[in-house]
Amino acid sequence: MNRRTRAPARTRRRRGVVAVQVAVMLVVLIGFAALTIDVGVLYNTRQDLQRTADAAALAAAAKLSDYSEGSPIGVATAAAQEFTEANYVFGGTVSLDTETDVVFGRASLNNSTGRYDFTETTVMPNAVRVIVRKTQASPNGAAQLFFAKVLGIAESDVQASAMAMMVPRDIAVVADLSASHTDDSELAHYKMTNINLYDVWDAWPGGIDDDGGGLWDEDDVPDDWWNDDGGAPQAAGPAWGFLQELGYGTEEITSGYDPAADSGLVRLPSGSSWSNSQLNTYLTELGYNSTERSKINSSTYDSSQYKYRVAVALGLAHWRSGKSGGMWQGMGYAAGDGDDVIESNELVWVETINGRSVNASKNIWLDWIGNYVKSTNTDMYDANSKFRYRYGVKTLMNYFMERRPYHDDTPEFADTPTQPMESVKNATEVLTAYIADLDSDDQMSLEIYGETAHHEVDLTMDVQQVSTRLREMQAAYYDGWTNMGGGMEKGIEELTSPRARGASRKVMVVLTDGYANVSKDGDVGDYSGGEAYALDMAEQAAALGIQVFCVSVGAYCNLGLMDEIAEIGGGQHYAANTADIEEYSAQLIEIFEVIGGKRPVEIIE
Repeated sequence: MNRRTRAPARTRRRRGVVAVQVAVMLVVLIGFAALTIDVGVLYNTRQDLQRTADAAALAAAAKLSDYSEGSPIGVATAAAQEFTEANYVFGGTVSLDTETDVVFGRASLNNSTGRYDFTETTVMPNAVRVIVRKTQASPNGAAQLFFAKVLGIAESDVQASAMAMMVPRDIAVVADLSASHTDDSELAHYKMTNINLYDVWDAWPGGIDDDGGGLWDEDDVPDDWWNDDGGAPQAAGPAWGFLQELGYGTEEITSGYDPAADSGLVRLPSGSSWSNSQLNTYLTELGYNSTERSKINSSTYDSSQYKYRVAVALGLAHWRSGKSGGMWQGMGYAAGDGDDVIESNELVWVETINGRSVNASKNIWLDWIGNYVKSTNTDMYDANSKFRYRYGVKTLMNYFMERRPYHDDTPEFADTPTQPMESVKNATEVLTAYIADLDSDDQMSLEIYGETAHHEVDLTMDVQQVSTRLREMQAAYYDGWTNMGGGMEKGIEELTSPRARGASRKVMVVLTDGYANVSKDGDVGDYSGGEAYALDMAEQAAALGIQVFCVSVGAYCNLGLMDEIAEIGGGQHYAANTADIEEYSAQLIEIFEVIGGKRPVEIIE
């Protein structure tokens, strides 16, 4: 017979105590679980909210420079909402109350505290604060808890905020001012683009101011600048001697242009006698008698007198022939030796060029005649051999661009729309005006390069100094060739100078219409060395945190080099890469608007 053994009463009491302890500890364990898990939930929610706020603030700040449709407030607010909804917060989507959660203002660095002061405003804001909330009062509701509900806590308010601003930039504009910046105005390129040679001549100082061109007012032009019937002036731009009679001739020069059919050009070949009725009428009106005119038209002594007889025929100089009843007597000149040869010492130079001395003008006229229009060694002749021996304002303007483009030689070009120089000037004016309107605390400098590189404008918040100075300059201002590396080196020097600000983003904008062809050692025509120099400067810029943007204009740039420079410099290459002047001019303005609005943004709070 088995007997059931009963536990002692003390043992039964212990079991009861353990049960109570387990019950109490279970509550404690649940509390710890609530604390551990729900605190983790709140931490992860807070992290997700912060990540979302950062993304939304950066997206909104990036739109603050977009004034293409008026105030950027609406676009920036929409960007903040879009990026908020695209980011998950603890597995779910959230949104903003755009009336309270997106705040615009202007941020400025407080030098005494090292922090940014923020003033709320919707007028030209440069910063935005975004608050992303999971609170009872938000569209998203409060963050839901799990185990804490056991303790009577079902939810908790969590939020995060971020402020982003458009970072001020120090921008070095590195502009190509090589001689090729007149190419698209020259006769050498007429088969490749619709050159604007007429516009260059029209704007040349000394022309008639009938459409914003030269310096003359219509009421002040000399009588012989007008047609015989008193009608419209024969020319808008300046002309000299017989060139006034010819006028400009064919205005629009297309690929099918024929110099031989252009009424603005007269052919006066060497080694041939001339028979041009218009020219003979002009010489008669000047006072030359038949004997003198026959000698001017004769090629007998062209081996020695050709350039002088052309100068006389064109009315640039008067001939003191010494022949009886000649023009020299009517003009009161001393007699020449009376032979049939037109000699240098028998000339009186009467046509000067824009206030140049008689001697300086004489040298230009003789060079144009004897070493340019007569020559077969010119870009103009290479384009069309019919330009040889043809005289007119077209070939004169072309001579200045091809042979005398430098500012010291021909400062008039600074006031004319030579291309692509004019397009670069116009686009730079758009860039500086855009940045000035943004009131963005950006600084700009101007560096230029031809064969040598020059620093022109210090970094300044008065950014329009850059476009003003560039407007005063011209292609080949100092010299020709294309020392891109030297220009970039000047940009690096300025962006690392005391004028550059520590808190600013450093940017270099490199413009060119051609190929780098000056080495670091200054060797001209060294395309390999020029390219290596530019790439070396790109690497140095990148190492210093300078972002490099490249802009190519025209159809003949080294696009591959510009791609590589922009890639090394962490920027972008934009190309106005077309042979049509109007098209690349418009493209260039659009490019500069993009660069002006391409503001770097960063989180500042």
